[in-house]
Amino acid sequence: MTPTHLGRVLVVDDDSAVRRVCARVLGAEGWNVTLAEHGRAAVEEIGKGEQFDCVLSDVNMPELDGYGLVTALRKSDEDLPVLLMTGDPSLDGAVKALDHGAISYITKPFQHEALAAAVARAARRHGVVRMRRRAESVARALYEPDQRDLATRFSRALERSWMAFQPICDMTNRCVFAYEALLRTDEESLRRTDIFIATAERLGKVHELGRTVRNAVARAATDAPTDSLLFVNVHGLELDDEDLFSADTALGKMAPRVVLEITERTGLDEAAGPTRVAMLRKLGYRIAVDDLGAGYAALGALASLEPEIVKLDMSLIRDLDKHPKKRRVVAAIATLCRELGGKVVAEGVETEAELNVLIESGIDLIQGYLLARPARGFTPVKL
Repeated sequence: MTPTHLGRVLVVDDDSAVRRVCARVLGAEGWNVTLAEHGRAAVEEIGKGEQFDCVLSDVNMPELDGYGLVTALRKSDEDLPVLLMTGDPSLDGAVKALDHGAISYITKPFQHEALAAAVARAARRHGVVRMRRRAESVARALYEPDQRDLATRFSRALERSWMAFQPICDMTNRCVFAYEALLRTDEESLRRTDIFIATAERLGKVHELGRTVRNAVARAATDAPTDSLLFVNVHGLELDDEDLFSADTALGKMAPRVVLEITERTGLDEAAGPTRVAMLRKLGYRIAVDDLGAGYAALGALASLEPEIVKLDMSLIRDLDKHPKKRRVVAAIATLCRELGGKVVAEGVETEAELNVLIESGIDLIQGYLLARPARGFTPVKL
């Protein structure tokens, strides 16, 4: 039976044997496979106008290596997923791959089933991103004629905003370690948090949104368990807001209970950022780097910001129990973070199998639907 056509994959490797294996495995799954012998050839192939759902590339190649290929692709397409393959499964290599914008790191020799599954996940994620981009593009086209309407809806969303709180659980001590504050609004047109934040960026209202969030968290904190920390997301652009650095604000007065999550690189100046973060520490805040392992996350932030807490992105956590090489990368990152004096939080945990692997890897701070969903107020958790 001829397999269903799933989409197009570009395989890039200077080893013809590896190219043939990838073509056979992925072709049997139903992918239309195009082959390129090095990064330069891959760039030329994409330049012909072909639309690919995923790029699977070796790291060490002549002409243009895998890291250079990812960098070249990101100049014209931020969303095309790239999976890098290598025979050297070192932590430095994994970190470099993620930092360049690759979404995953596959070690040779690979199991055929694992390769097919990784490509399928990457392409599926690409499809979701493309649909989101199209929706946002349509939204921008609809909103562009009347900027005042967008500003009005944003103001209404601020007025109708509220905070949900999701527990972060300490599985060793069987208790709630902290609650993360998550922005919500009842304004229908901006109900999606990412669009709400993007609208604030577009209108130049990031500071206003940040102040609204911090004040809401401070008000809610009166009902929070006194032995739990509060995680509050901080947009990179908020590091220019002097209100954040005031000890007299409602949140500033309770700074020792607060962990500020640096969630966006936008506006986070590489030179000034660490200085501003140091100022926040003097006020009593602790610092967390969020989404470590996501495509945009700067792994260099571990050195420059010296966070007390690092949160592993759910893309690293998903199906962790099914991928031994992925487990090695997560365990190595967790070890590195601990050696630097920080705690590690795994977010997006949804299955018992993922939880068990994380605990075996020495990660005991867990956040995800498996334990508790975000809710109004501070939900107790039975562990």
